[in-house]
Amino acid sequence: MSIQYGHTKLREFTNKLVVAKRLLISLRMANFLHYRWIEEKIEGIQLELPAIKNRIASQAEITAKKMAAETKNFIDYTLWNPTQFPFIEGITNRITEMGIYYKQNVDHALEPLRSILKDVRRQLDGLDYYKGQFTTFYEHNQLAVGELPVCALPDIKVTGSDFLKNDKALGTLFLTNKRFLFIAEIGRVRKKMETVFDFPLIYLKSIEEDGRLRKRLVLKLKQGDLKISCSDQTKKVLPDYVEIARKFDKYIQKDMQRVRKIEQQDVSTSDVRLKIEGMVYSLLSTKSRSQYDSGDPITRPAPKPRISDWDTSRTRPSPFGNYYRRPETFREEIDRTNGRYDQSHNLRSTYETSPKLNSLQRDAVSIENAIQDTVLMIRNGQLMAEDFIRRYKGLMRDCFHNRREMEQVTRNSRDSLW
Repeated sequence: MSIQYGHTKLREFTNKLVVAKRLLISLRMANFLHYRWIEEKIEGIQLELPAIKNRIASQAEITAKKMAAETKNFIDYTLWNPTQFPFIEGITNRITEMGIYYKQNVDHALEPLRSILKDVRRQLDGLDYYKGQFTTFYEHNQLAVGELPVCALPDIKVTGSDFLKNDKALGTLFLTNKRFLFIAEIGRVRKKMETVFDFPLIYLKSIEEDGRLRKRLVLKLKQGDLKISCSDQTKKVLPDYVEIARKFDKYIQKDMQRVRKIEQQDVSTSDVRLKIEGMVYSLLSTKSRSQYDSGDPITRPAPKPRISDWDTSRTRPSPFGNYYRRPETFREEIDRTNGRYDQSHNLRSTYETSPKLNSLQRDAVSIENAIQDTVLMIRNGQLMAEDFIRRYKGLMRDCFHNRREMEQVTRNSRDSLW
């Protein structure tokens, strides 16, 4: 249904955010510390995402209630008659308009975060490109202590020089916060990659443009002039990167603890998905819709209790009377006699359960109920095979993340006591 558009787009956005965070961590670990505002933007997204998630869920609930009011007494198609078809067509059109309006609200809510994430991803892709180009640098050189990579500009051709031996070469210009060097393929018969020049950044006085038809860049150095030919895009960005390299301390982000904290923060969307799936289940159900009329929150109906042929009200009397004991009690007595009795199960917990752990336990129960409902729906023919596989995979994934988070909360609670 159209209200499923909300949690679908929300999940797509969170997946893109996770990919961007992983790319950021890999770049920071490779000493590409550019653009310290990237962490600020990602932290801002993570702060705003819970409010956006609640907004999407509330809009879905409002839309579901409107749809339920429109389709009241018409959800069961077996009760239709031909005279109602024009009215049913009007209901269908109104429901379609509600779905379109809800999709627009979802897109409008996520649009600011999408634009920020798109800008962050564009900057990360640029740094990742430079990271790939620096593989050639590491094959022929090494970074000094405190030296950080800035950029790598390929397809640069040295066209003339007053002091270089190889003044005709095509290669890549590497720029760090302390020096700039040029690695190119040298030789006519036996070609090999070599470092054409390697100068400290302080030797570069200025960058000028020379030529009328074929404009070239002239690097003014202490040793003399160095002419290079490159693309128009490189001509625009090279002076800017030189200024960034000279003032690199203002642009870098050195706090790796902050990066790890960003990695650990995760905004789960399973609660929104379960809530919206419950709304869809209730809308498509042909049974009573009293929950829509009473104004209570829309939830998935609880599964029916299983009817068993066994009479559990009666208990069979033990032939040994009240003196019969379980076999485990004999083992406990033997272990107690031998001094190996484990009393850990009799000890009370020395810490109270945290509210977050209680919430996670309630989520675990909800996920388990949703799994049971999904299995019942596929058995009753209410779900297609593809929908069952998609929903079952999502529930098992949510169950795994919920269990892992419960273990983390329990571990933190125990560690805080020591």
